[in-house]
Amino acid sequence: MLKLRFYLRASRNEDLLVLKNFLVTGRPGSGKSTIVAKTVQILIDQGVRVGGIVCPEIRDGSGQRIGFKMKNILSGEERLLAHVGHKAGPSVGKYGVIVENVDYMSETSILNSLEHVDVIVIDEIAPMETFSEKFKKAITTVLDSSKPLLAAIHMRSMTGFIGDIKKRPDVKIWVIKPENRERLPTEIASEILKVLRTEKSENRMEHPS
Repeated sequence: MLKLRFYLRASRNEDLLVLKNFLVTGRPGSGKSTIVAKTVQILIDQGVRVGGIVCPEIRDGSGQRIGFKMKNILSGEERLLAHVGHKAGPSVGKYGVIVENVDYMSETSILNSLEHVDVIVIDEIAPMETFSEKFKKAITTVLDSSKPLLAAIHMRSMTGFIGDIKKRPDVKIWVIKPENRERLPTEIASEILKVLRTEKSENRMEHPS
C-alpha cells in the first residue's frame, strides 16, 4: 500500500510541511509542456523512474490544430482526448472531449503506474480532463500519496477541482515568466530529487538492514 506520510504529516503540523506536488502554470504558449519535458529528462538522466500521461496536440496536414491525444509515458499507448470532429458529450471550445478515453487512461496511465515509478507526471490538469470523475480521483490519489507529482496545470482556473489543487498545503506552483523559463527545469528537478532523497533516507531508517 502506498504511504500517505507526506500529506498526513503536512496536515497535522504545518511546521513539518513537505512539499511534494509540483505544478507548472502559465499563459497558453508560455512553454508549460516544454518545461515539464525538460524536467522529466533531467530526472530520467538521474535514474528516476517516471510514469503518467502527456497530452500532445494533433495537427492536420496544413498545421491546423484539430485535437489532442493522451499518451501513457511508460507504455507509449495513446488514446484520443478531444477532437473537432467529436460532437457527442462535453466540449471545450471547438473540441469535443472523449470522456471514456480519459477514464481509461486515468486507470492505465496514472493509477497503474503509481506503484512502479518514482514520480508521476501529468501534462496537463485542465478543463478537458476534469470532465472525467476517474481522472479527478486518480489525480487526488497521486496528490495524497508519498510519490512526487510533476504537472502542468491550467492557469485561469481558480475554482472547482483545479482551484482546490492549487490551494493544497503540499503544493508548490511555478508561474512561467520570460525571466525564469530557462532555469525552471533544473530548479524543479532539484526540488523533486530532494523529496526522493528524503523518502529514501526515511525508508532506510524505518527498515535498517
